[in-house]
Amino acid sequence: MISYAILTAVPELVIPPRWESLELDGLRGTVMIIGASDTGKSTFARYLFQRMCRAGRWSAYLDLDIGQSTLGLPTTMNLAMAAAPGDDRFPPQGARASYFVGAITPRGHLLPTIIGAYRLQQKAVAWGAEVIIVDTTGLIDKAQGGKALKQWKIELLAPAVVIGLQRGRELEPILWPLRRDGRVRSIELPVSPHAIERPREARIARRRERLAAYFGHAQPRLLSLRQCAIYDLEWLTVGSLLALQDGEGFVLALGVVEQVDHQAGAVIVRTPLPTLSTVASVRLGAVGWDLVNQREL
Repeated sequence: MISYAILTAVPELVIPPRWESLELDGLRGTVMIIGASDTGKSTFARYLFQRMCRAGRWSAYLDLDIGQSTLGLPTTMNLAMAAAPGDDRFPPQGARASYFVGAITPRGHLLPTIIGAYRLQQKAVAWGAEVIIVDTTGLIDKAQGGKALKQWKIELLAPAVVIGLQRGRELEPILWPLRRDGRVRSIELPVSPHAIERPREARIARRRERLAAYFGHAQPRLLSLRQCAIYDLEWLTVGSLLALQDGEGFVLALGVVEQVDHQAGAVIVRTPLPTLSTVASVRLGAVGWDLVNQREL
C-alpha cells in the first residue's frame, strides 16, 4: 500500500457556527462535498468526518483531489477508514486504499477520475463504512469539464447528500437540478470566512514537496515489461510517473522510470517499494517527475 509518511501536520479546525448548526441526525451513506478551489471543502470534509465518528458511526474519508490531496500523493485519489467506530483521529488510522489517475487535474482525465472514485467508494462499503465523506476537486467550470465531472460523479456514487460550498452562484448549474431530484438531498452552505485562497505557485510548491519527500529514499528496481500487465504504455519514457498496483488495481507504491531498455523489454524504476514481487500491474501516468531537480516534467 502507498506510503502516507509524507503527510504534514493537520492544522486545528476553525468551525463557523453555520457548520455546527447543520442538522445531520440519522445521516448514513455517501456525503459528497462540492465547491470551487479554496472554498474550505477539505476543512469541512474533515469536520464532518470527525463529527460522524463522534456520533459513533464507522466513517470513511474519501479524498478525490488528485492535485492537492489531503491523504496521499499528487496524481492519486485516496480512501482512509476510521480505525474503529467512534475513533475521530485525523488522518484516519484504519484501512487505506489509493487509486492512480496519473494526472494533477481531472481535465482530460474525467473517465479514470470517475471510475477511481467509484472503485474507492465500493471498497469503503466492503470495509463496512456507515458514512463515507467525499472531498472533491475544485473543478466546477463547465467549459473545462467541471459540470460534467460533478454531475456524473453524483450519478455514479449516488450520494445520500450533496453539500455545496459557494461564494456566489458558481455551483448553480450543478445544484439547480439536485434541488428537484428526489434521489438526493442537497444542502447549500456559504464559504467559511476563514477559507484562504492559495496562489498557483503555492499549489505547485506543495506538490513538489510531497513528491520530493516520497522519492527521497527510493531505490532502483528492475521491472520486466513482459511479466505483468502494463497500462498506458504509450506514456513510457524516462521520467514517467507510474503506479505499481496490486491484484485489485489499487496502488502499492508510485515509481519513476529511470532507464528504458526496449530491446530487453525492461525498465529501471525508482520507487520506495522494497520489492516488485507483489506487483500485479503497472499503470503509467500522463505526468512525469524529474528525480534530479525534484520537479514535475
